[in-house]
Amino acid sequence: MQLKNCHWCGKVFAHSTDTVCQDCCKQEEKDFDRVFEFLKNKKNATIDEVYEETGVEKRRIIKFIRQGRLLTASGEPFDIFVECEKCGAPIREGRLCDSCAKTIREELKSPFKKEKEKEESRREFKKSGQMYTADRRTKKSD
Repeated sequence: MQLKNCHWCGKVFAHSTDTVCQDCCKQEEKDFDRVFEFLKNKKNATIDEVYEETGVEKRRIIKFIRQGRLLTASGEPFDIFVECEKCGAPIREGRLCDSCAKTIREELKSPFKKEKEKEESRREFKKSGQMYTADRRTKKSD
């Protein structure tokens, strides 16, 4: 195990995967319980209202929302929103809205699509009965 400074209090602790020490982890769970209990009674509160009523830091409240931990008994997120980190649209959990997430997924796939299209065109070229040397000439010019 490595030694690491706690993300919240700065205290040095031995960690495996956590970014906070055990004391802060316990406090975070208490804070979560306070936020959750408040939202059970006032489902459409804002982050500011939750902060004022519970005393839990806004960045912790935002963390709980982004993690998708604040769910109603039916498993739906409470009506408390944070902003998409890319476009600023209101979202109920995570870091990106559906639209931005889809755009990023497509951008990440596009280099693979281009390579796949090139490979398919090479196969079609070979199937067309052309000589292999002609195929090699086009490869050198790419």
